[in-house]
Amino acid sequence: MSAVAIPSVTSPALGGLDQILFEICEELQLPPHRHDQAESRYKAVAGVLEAEQSPFRSFRPIIYPQGSMPLGTTVKPVEGPHDLDFVLELSLSHVNVDPLRLFDQLFLYLKGHGTYSSMVSRKNRCVRITYADEFYMDILPGCKDLQTGGTCIQVPDRELECWKPSNPIGYLRWFGIQNKLGTGLRILEKAMPLPAQQSTEEKRPLQLAVQLLKRWRDLYYATPDLAPISIVLTTLAADVYNGEQSVSQTLSNILARITDRIVAAEAAGDRVRVHNPSNLEEDLSERWDGNHDAYNAFTSGMRAFNRQLQDLIRRTGDVNPQLQRLFGETVDTVLIKRAKQVQDERRRGGLGVSKSGLITSAAAGVLPVRANTFHGTE
Repeated sequence: MSAVAIPSVTSPALGGLDQILFEICEELQLPPHRHDQAESRYKAVAGVLEAEQSPFRSFRPIIYPQGSMPLGTTVKPVEGPHDLDFVLELSLSHVNVDPLRLFDQLFLYLKGHGTYSSMVSRKNRCVRITYADEFYMDILPGCKDLQTGGTCIQVPDRELECWKPSNPIGYLRWFGIQNKLGTGLRILEKAMPLPAQQSTEEKRPLQLAVQLLKRWRDLYYATPDLAPISIVLTTLAADVYNGEQSVSQTLSNILARITDRIVAAEAAGDRVRVHNPSNLEEDLSERWDGNHDAYNAFTSGMRAFNRQLQDLIRRTGDVNPQLQRLFGETVDTVLIKRAKQVQDERRRGGLGVSKSGLITSAAAGVLPVRANTFHGTE
């Protein structure tokens, strides 16, 4: 049997740019079993943190996920592990707690647990549990920030040996509003459940654009230390999103507006600053202060992506090379699936040729395409 030829995306006959970007996002989805696995492990660790013997139980801990999984912007890694981030928030003021002591208490508790003793490690602001099958879980400890109020918290920073402001719940609510889906969050006495995995069809253009941004980032930056972190890209995208309904238009406008912000910051002699909109004391881009190379890589990358996408939108010929340069081998996977669908439709007599000459599904006013029964010599 001959291999399936990869078609060129050149016209609406193969769906147009919006459709192929949607199908790329479909390929970027985590496999359902991976999402289920993350949910199961999240519940298990939350149960340990809420158990009677837990040193945190008396402080009425609130446990909830944060990051890409509850936002619906997770992308399947190019290589390596995927992760789940969640917060262990204690119901007391940070003013009365030593940040490093809280951090160490979380680490030592899990280190002394039979299941997690060999899997736990310290990061700067979280305790990480690393599993054997390319998955890890980051637990961010924190306390209520009663001085700022609302859902704001303070979290330990080991390197600076102090508290740092944050607001993960507020951020999730803000993103939900920007995404035009509402808040969808409420505080629970037990660990907040991990949201069910959204299908690509259920996602809004902003979520899809963020997934595409993250996949481009993963491929564009050869050095991970230079790559902008997900929360920065997500916040910038959501902040400039203006309700566009087309995926290509959403991504195009987001890139143009981020580039405008870069230009405005340069004119002011400053850098782009990305704050948590639900707690402006939290500078999500603070690592750029000590890493100018990373900031320069961010600005040059955004400009390059913006130019390449605009060129892709204007191009009328074969756009496969441009798509592959931006989004990698996922594009080949999408196109091969399309080619197989065309073959299957043709065998079933489900394809036709319209008056304009485009291959399409057979319908009234369309000349049916004869099935190809010649398969070459053996």
